[in-house]
Amino acid sequence: MTKENKKTGYVAVLGRPNVGKSTLVNSLVGEKISIVTSKPQTTQINVLGIVHNKESQIIFVDTPGLVSEKQMKFNSKALNREAVNALSQADLVLMMVEANVWKKTDDYIFNHLKEMSMQGILVVNKVDRYKDKNKILDFLKDRSENDVFIDTVPISALYEKNLIRLIEVIERHLPIKSPEFDKDTVTDKDTFFRITEILRERLMHHLRDELPYSLDCSIDNFEDKEKIVMIDLLIKTKKDAHKKIIIGKGGGLLKQVGTEARKEIETLVGKKVFLTTQVRSIKRGKNRAL
Repeated sequence: MTKENKKTGYVAVLGRPNVGKSTLVNSLVGEKISIVTSKPQTTQINVLGIVHNKESQIIFVDTPGLVSEKQMKFNSKALNREAVNALSQADLVLMMVEANVWKKTDDYIFNHLKEMSMQGILVVNKVDRYKDKNKILDFLKDRSENDVFIDTVPISALYEKNLIRLIEVIERHLPIKSPEFDKDTVTDKDTFFRITEILRERLMHHLRDELPYSLDCSIDNFEDKEKIVMIDLLIKTKKDAHKKIIIGKGGGLLKQVGTEARKEIETLVGKKVFLTTQVRSIKRGKNRAL
């Protein structure tokens, strides 16, 4: 059966770290697709979040935070491979910034879009910080008057303010074609990926600055039984010192992280979950399970 044509396209969500890209995509999709923490560059690879409406199928590409001021010294290298891939397939670009905040990294992204002759929508996030919206009017005007942005939409991704208007604006600029995903598909990532990301989010939430970027999570074992799912998760790090931090005094931190992750995983899989977590130092191959 042929799918009915509708407004359909890929929308790359670009912006510097911690501007609210993943929060926006999660809010639009209606469930957690990308993990969210206060640590910059939490999102490490492109994640698709698919919004199904009566008149449209919008495929958002949540990208890692693009550049820091230090990275800008390397010119094109600052636009990481994931962001470049997102731009190459995008029918439309959303550039996200914070209300009344424009940094050098925003200039870098803006100039790159201009050099590529790409037009997009400026999404001004975190307007909830200003009760008097007149305080952001000058910012909206100043940043909208250029040949890159075809529209500007102020929003609050966290409080889901003005997202209906954002969808309407996006739909106006998408091509009409056959939808690429079934209506029940909300992301391109499988359950295993989402489970490991839930654990990584909990670790980043509790450890913040102490947590190394080299940390990786994977599923060691997965058994889906009639009434319960048995999952063994492996946390891999490069140093024994990091391993000790993750485990915590008396194993307390790892147990807390595991408990919080288990509850969220149960919501994802729709069953009770028996979860074990293990930390392994890749360099020496040692491990400890709790």
